[in-house]
Amino acid sequence: MTTQKKSSKAKATTKKSTSSITDKELGNILAETLNKVAETEPNATQPQAVTIDKRDKTAFMVVMLSRPEGATLKEMAEALGWKENSIRGAMSAYAKKTGGTINSEKKDRIRTYFYKAKAE
Repeated sequence: MTTQKKSSKAKATTKKSTSSITDKELGNILAETLNKVAETEPNATQPQAVTIDKRDKTAFMVVMLSRPEGATLKEMAEALGWKENSIRGAMSAYAKKTGGTINSEKKDRIRTYFYKAKAE
């Protein structure tokens, strides 16, 4: 009976690079997104769908959270096309990255979230 040695090769792992967005870039992305939504074609009979990339979705989420009335998870899920647990993670990551805070309040069994930027 012969024994075979298994060669132990370490798996190569690749680290995903995460790009950081400055406040100025976020403002530009937000302005572009709002302009896309506001644009209308005079000859269009049907409303045209606006495509929003990942960075635009984060900016849109921040706009929704920054409103005086805040935003619910259901509203954000419908607007962004994300699952509710993904929205919670994105809110947490954005708040941690920018130093802001996410607050919530519950009225009539509906939780509403608010974003407050870091005071400088």
